[in-house]
Amino acid sequence: MNANYQNKVTDQIFKVQTDKKLIALYDRLRYASVSSYAQLHAKGEYLENGHKSHSLIGITIQDYSNGTGDRNIITQFHLAPEQIQFILTRITAGFQEYEWSQSKIFGVPDAGGYSTAQQFFISRHAADNTGRMMKSPWRIQIVNGKGIKVQNSNGGSYMKSGSFVSEKSTFIQLTDMDLFILFKRADAYITQWENCISHQLIINGKQALANQQAQQQASSQVPNAA
Repeated sequence: MNANYQNKVTDQIFKVQTDKKLIALYDRLRYASVSSYAQLHAKGEYLENGHKSHSLIGITIQDYSNGTGDRNIITQFHLAPEQIQFILTRITAGFQEYEWSQSKIFGVPDAGGYSTAQQFFISRHAADNTGRMMKSPWRIQIVNGKGIKVQNSNGGSYMKSGSFVSEKSTFIQLTDMDLFILFKRADAYITQWENCISHQLIINGKQALANQQAQQQASSQVPNAA
């Protein structure tokens, strides 16, 4: 391993690698603005590089079963920190059967009216279709593609039913221990990140709130002009 690689800074939290596949989690956490200090995590209140900033954990799955380079298939998805922590509780609770999925669509539509779309699936099944007990019962799949975005009445958006077009898909099978370590490391990082950023953010937020309340009080005490 060369010195440049050893000294390279990375935001990777943890990875699990098999002979032909790899899943990794990345720090995409962002702190809230001072005006929303009590929520700690950003939830789209401000822009970053032209996009609404959300506090997330990045997930990538690489499938190099057909080779590396151009043959290496990489898909990605983002989960909220609370979603990572919730899935961890399914592991620690010992769920034998579990399924959950989520879809996202975002970005400016292309000439054909399609926006970037992503799908995430996670499941645990103790046995396969033949009844044989699974050594790696957890399956995580990410599908990246495009779809038609529809605006709803609340200002949000959703993907039009039947419009999703898959462009690439990867999955990985994990043991209970593999998945526990992967999500436990992420959970530990989220907790430490919150501890690090919360101190100054809360101080600044409470000071801004106190100043706002003082200004409002002073304004209410100003007598009306005759």
